[in-house]
Amino acid sequence: MWVAQLLTLARIPLAIIFWIAVSYPRWAFAVMALAALTDVADGAVARRARRTAQARGLTLPAGPGAWLDPLCDKIFVLSVLAATYVELAPSLYLLIVIATRELILVPLAAIYRLLPSLRARMHYDFRAGPLGKAATIAQFLAIAALLLRDNSQAPLAALAGVVGLAAAVHYVRRGVQLARARQRPAS
Repeated sequence: MWVAQLLTLARIPLAIIFWIAVSYPRWAFAVMALAALTDVADGAVARRARRTAQARGLTLPAGPGAWLDPLCDKIFVLSVLAATYVELAPSLYLLIVIATRELILVPLAAIYRLLPSLRARMHYDFRAGPLGKAATIAQFLAIAALLLRDNSQAPLAALAGVVGLAAAVHYVRRGVQLARARQRPAS
């Protein structure tokens, strides 16, 4: 599992490298592609490790990957948006729309982590679902349009915002359902 966690953590230095690459679209795209690959690979490696352990009759303890992966994703996306703003000065409105999901979920995740009483009532699963993955793809497309100063910046930012908002609502709804399920007495 440590390989999966290293792949996850690789997005943090990639976020720093993006600050250097942002002025060079090809390099910026390469950094974004590498970050996307680490995101896909960390989950694949973790699933394979779990299957291998199960085949051997072992159970791997739950590691930090369930919360570390989305945290590193958020750090990467917010760093990319900040670097893009500092270097290329796109409309702040576009960046806010692209970051809709992060602007909603980061404060909620921080509250969850900081309130032990909330964590005691609700064991939340932070793994991304298909909607979250679609939001990340939409964000990367919108960021690519910003980097290229393409005319599709506004429509792609709107797409990222709408899909990101839908993903945020899905995460919150899933959290509420988990909390309600824990409160119901066992039959």
